[in-house]
Amino acid sequence: MEAEPVSYNPLSPGFFADPYPHYRQLREQNPVHYSRYGFWVLTRYRDVVAAYREPLLSRDMRLWENFEVWRRSPADGPLERMMANWIVMIDPPRHSPLRAIHEQVFDSALMTRADAVAARIVAELAEPARAAGGFDAVADFADRIPVYLLCALLDVPRPDWDAFVGWSRAIALTSEPQLTTKVLQQGREAQQSFYDYLGPLAARRRARPGDDVLSAMAVTEAGGTRLSDEELVDSLVFLYQAGHPTSTQLIALALQSLLEHPGQLGLLRDERSLLPGAIEELQRFDGPVQMNDRVALADIEIDGQPVTKGQVVRLCLASANRDEEQFPDADRLDLRREVRGQLGYGHGLHACIGAALGRAQTRHALGALLDFGPGLRATAQRRRYLPSPSNRGLVSLPVEF
Repeated sequence: MEAEPVSYNPLSPGFFADPYPHYRQLREQNPVHYSRYGFWVLTRYRDVVAAYREPLLSRDMRLWENFEVWRRSPADGPLERMMANWIVMIDPPRHSPLRAIHEQVFDSALMTRADAVAARIVAELAEPARAAGGFDAVADFADRIPVYLLCALLDVPRPDWDAFVGWSRAIALTSEPQLTTKVLQQGREAQQSFYDYLGPLAARRRARPGDDVLSAMAVTEAGGTRLSDEELVDSLVFLYQAGHPTSTQLIALALQSLLEHPGQLGLLRDERSLLPGAIEELQRFDGPVQMNDRVALADIEIDGQPVTKGQVVRLCLASANRDEEQFPDADRLDLRREVRGQLGYGHGLHACIGAALGRAQTRHALGALLDFGPGLRATAQRRRYLPSPSNRGLVSLPVEF
C-alpha cells in the first residue's frame, strides 16, 4: 500500500520549536499541494516568487471567508474596517497611491534620522541589563525596540510608549488562527485605544504639521491622493502591526541562532563589518515571518496544479528561504554568505515598506548584545515558542553575560 504523501501541518508536534525539517519534507515530497486545512501550499522558492508576481493572486483577505477575523465577526466591524485600509491588504489600483505615499514618507532622509534614534533607544534599553548582568532579551529588550522607535518617529510623548506596546501586542494576536472570542475582543479594545489617542493627535498634526512621520503622512500626496482621516489613523496602526512582532522576533531569533552557533557569534563579535550581511543571513536562516496568503481571483495553474477562483494559496516564505536550489547548503548558518533574494521582508508589490527600518534596529540591537562580551549566554535550557504557524518567535529568551 502506497504511503500518503506528506501534507502541510503546522500543528504537528515540534513544529513551533523547529518547522524546518517539516518544510524540507514538503519541498522534497509534496512542494505544491492542497492541504487538509482548505488551502494550497507552496514551499519552493521558485513557486513562492512566481506567486508573488502573479496578478491573479490577490492580497485582499476579505475575499477569504475563512480568515478568522472576517469569519468571527461582521465584515463591517471596526477591526475589520481598519485592516481593510492597510496597504498590505489592498490590491491595485487603490494600492498604488497609498504605497507611493508611504514610500515618500519612508525616504532616505527619514532612514538616516531613524538610524540615530534606534541607536539611542537600544542603548537606553541595554543599560539596565548591563548593570544587572542579564535580562529577558524578548520582554525587556526586543519587544520594546520597534514600538519605542515608531513612537519616537511619530513624536508620541515618552510616558505613553509602554501603552502603545500593549495595544500593538493585543491587535497582533487577532491575526492568529487559534483566535478566541476573548483575544478578538481585546484586539478591538486596543484598536479603540489607538483611535482615541491617534485620532486627535493626527488632526492636530494635519492642521499644524511638525517634523515627524505622523505629520508627513498627514500631508503627503501621491497622484492627487492624500490619506483620509480614517486611512491616516489606520495606516499609523498598521505601522505598529507591520513592525512590532516581526522586528521583535527577528532580533530574538537572530540572537538565538547566534547563541546556538558560537563560532558564528564569535566571528560577528570580531568582525562587526559583517553585521549588515549577517542580518540577511540570520533572517533567511530563521526569520519570524513564516508565510503570506493570497486569494485566486480566477482559475489559474501553479506547477501543473489547478487552483480555482476563490481558493487561498499559502506562500511558505520560511521554507523558500531554506530551498537548496536558491541557497546552497541552506540549513547551514553562514554569516559570510552573500544572500540575494531572501524573502523575510516579502517580495514585489507588497514587499515590506519598513524593511530598512527593521534592518537598522536589528543591527543596533545585535551590536548592543555583542557588546555584552564573550560571556553572553542563554540561561534557560528549554525555550517556549509562540504557538503560531504564521509568526515564528520566542515567548522569552533570558540571557546573562
